[in-house]
Amino acid sequence: MKSHMSKLDDANRLLDAGQFSKARELFSALIVDVESAPLIKGRARLGEVRALIGLGNFEEAIDLIERIFEDKKQQVQPNLRPYFFHERARIADFQGNRHDAIAYYREELLHLSSSMPHYFRRLAENYIRQGTIFLEIGERENCEIYLRLARDYADRVTSEKAYADMLTLKARCLEEDGELSKALNLLCEARDLYITDGLFYESATADKRIADVRCRMERG
Repeated sequence: MKSHMSKLDDANRLLDAGQFSKARELFSALIVDVESAPLIKGRARLGEVRALIGLGNFEEAIDLIERIFEDKKQQVQPNLRPYFFHERARIADFQGNRHDAIAYYREELLHLSSSMPHYFRRLAENYIRQGTIFLEIGERENCEIYLRLARDYADRVTSEKAYADMLTLKARCLEEDGELSKALNLLCEARDLYITDGLFYESATADKRIADVRCRMERG
């Protein structure tokens, strides 16, 4: 019989592959399993939120996050709290509430501590998310600031995903500047890193952007 940690790993792999419904089923089973340790349950709740976001069930995900924060019995571990703020920010971004998203990302930063696991990766992913939002709302100067911050923490040793995300943001800036060939090279590198890391949902998104850039290059 698989351990609870093995089941959690399986669910997260499904999540990375974009199989959100199957992932949610596994996360839900771990949450109701009375033998699951509190840390496993906390990570499973986080996974369930991410699965709901992937399915587009934003209101359900928001309700779950709010209940987790309000119900002291849930006892969310301090190390997981910034992750939930990160997901709340993602929801706000998906819903078009860009300034709310930035506020939640900054709330995430307030709850991060250098003693937490994956601290540099968390900083990099936060800065990349904020930089992407600023790019999309036309605040290029702020985007560049956060891109520079992300470069300080995003490297392949810390996290191939964060590094690939940073390359993607840089590529989008190059696209905006009309430097399509350079943008294409970075996007292909990011796509390959996503595949290597088993992040097939992200790699598929990168493939779509690569196709768009190639079309623009063909049109001249």
